[in-house]
Amino acid sequence: MELDKYFDEIIKNVNEEIEKYIKGKPKELYDASIYLLKAGGKRLRPLITVASSDLFSGDRKRAYKAAAAVEILHNFTLIHDDIMDEDTLRRGMPTVHVKWGVPMAILAGDLLHAKAFEVLSEALEGLDSKRFYMGLSEFSKSVIIIAEGQAMDMEFENRQDVTEEEYLEMIKKKTAQLFSCSAFLGGLVSGAEDKDLELLKEFGLNLGIAFQIIDDILGLTADEKELGKPVYSDIREGKKTILVIKALSLASEAERKIIIEGLGSKDQEKIIKAAEVVKSLSLNYAYEVAEEYYQKSMKALSAIGDNNIAGKALKYLAEFTIKRRK
Repeated sequence: MELDKYFDEIIKNVNEEIEKYIKGKPKELYDASIYLLKAGGKRLRPLITVASSDLFSGDRKRAYKAAAAVEILHNFTLIHDDIMDEDTLRRGMPTVHVKWGVPMAILAGDLLHAKAFEVLSEALEGLDSKRFYMGLSEFSKSVIIIAEGQAMDMEFENRQDVTEEEYLEMIKKKTAQLFSCSAFLGGLVSGAEDKDLELLKEFGLNLGIAFQIIDDILGLTADEKELGKPVYSDIREGKKTILVIKALSLASEAERKIIIEGLGSKDQEKIIKAAEVVKSLSLNYAYEVAEEYYQKSMKALSAIGDNNIAGKALKYLAEFTIKRRK
């Protein structure tokens, strides 16, 4: 109950902060820009930002702004990802490009990208110049790294020889970097020391890797209604997830043929067959790897000290990440 109240207060304030910035004219542009932000979502990254700030008794107003910047940036990446992957559903609703068309969706993403920096610069306003620079530098670097990760993900679709190391490098960039940045910014705006900022980055990075592996698992095991996006879309798009990579390394010749025929296919029967083979060969292994990175994130958090409510909140969020079913 205590944590529910804690999270609800953060989400309410971060949502208010977001709505303050994402409004204006032309109406269609701003409607498209705020659409996903209003469609729900877990708000995991902003919760990490504010809880990381609270670990060091930071100023909540600054933390809410930093958290809003992180969530706005995240939603920019989702809009553009959905265009690139040609996905039609997100959070159980039509994607932005389906509802408004690709040109407007690209513009909405561009707007959110710029707004994220506007909100962040206000979160950092009044900090000493070193911290101001550190915040903007980490945020800018994150956008670059996320773009590199997305490019790797797309390139992997055309290759059968992707290694687990390459996959982990890709998700570190595409997904985990923003988790790392979220925790770092929370610590930065609250005056945390450099050694604690490094630990927060480590906490976020490892948690982000675990999060993405679980996401890949859910793409094969979750119910479409629960997931809020098409199930088996990773197989349909030819994505080289940890499950596919491990399954290909263990498969017999017949199983390998089924997997390869399903990857990138438009034939639903082939997709389902491939998904079943992948699950049978690599599901348990993927859970084990996710658990390993979750434990690494817990180790970094313990090194900071996690005895107050913020520490409990971060532990809970990490546990939620590993146990979530949507």
